[in-house]
Amino acid sequence: MATGEVTRRQGGFTLIEVMVTVAIVAILVALASNALNESRRVARVSGQARLLVQRLQTVRTNAVSQGNAQGYLIGPNGIAVGGPNAHQCFVFIKQNPLAFPVLPYDAVNDTLDPNARDELPRTDINTLVTIRGAGGLQPGPFQIGFDINGQATVSPAAAFPYCIQVSDPYAPAIQRWVILFNDGTVKVQNNDNAGAYCP
Repeated sequence: MATGEVTRRQGGFTLIEVMVTVAIVAILVALASNALNESRRVARVSGQARLLVQRLQTVRTNAVSQGNAQGYLIGPNGIAVGGPNAHQCFVFIKQNPLAFPVLPYDAVNDTLDPNARDELPRTDINTLVTIRGAGGLQPGPFQIGFDINGQATVSPAAAFPYCIQVSDPYAPAIQRWVILFNDGTVKVQNNDNAGAYCP
């Protein structure tokens, strides 16, 4: 090589440059995957809370409009839970339209609404969403009933407003609260805790 000649590097990437690029892409994919899993969990919990509000509103409306006491049973749910009605929620209609108290559910005499039986999302024996009553302290099963005037009762008995916690069992910080008032109205509490009824 003569003095004064400039050597040119051949076009392309070095092995180090390619490896650094692949490592950066792998980190970005891992971060995106975690964010996607988190958003799926939030959406699952929020959707279950909205479904619960809708079911309770429908049961109350039907009890008043049909003049027949009705209720909603939330079965045992959570991690490694089994037994009758595990991971299920369903509407029941009392045989005696004027039944008071509306609860408890009577498997022999009460009628199940075949169009209102919900399976909680799950993998094998573990639910992906847990529903707990009495401010998150009462695991399923528990029941909510409405008389022909739309008044709510809860079994096991608890004070109103009755707070129902819907959460992800693997990420307990992801939760929504469904609030049942003694007049039978239902709403979802925002997590900002402004004017909060639930913990």
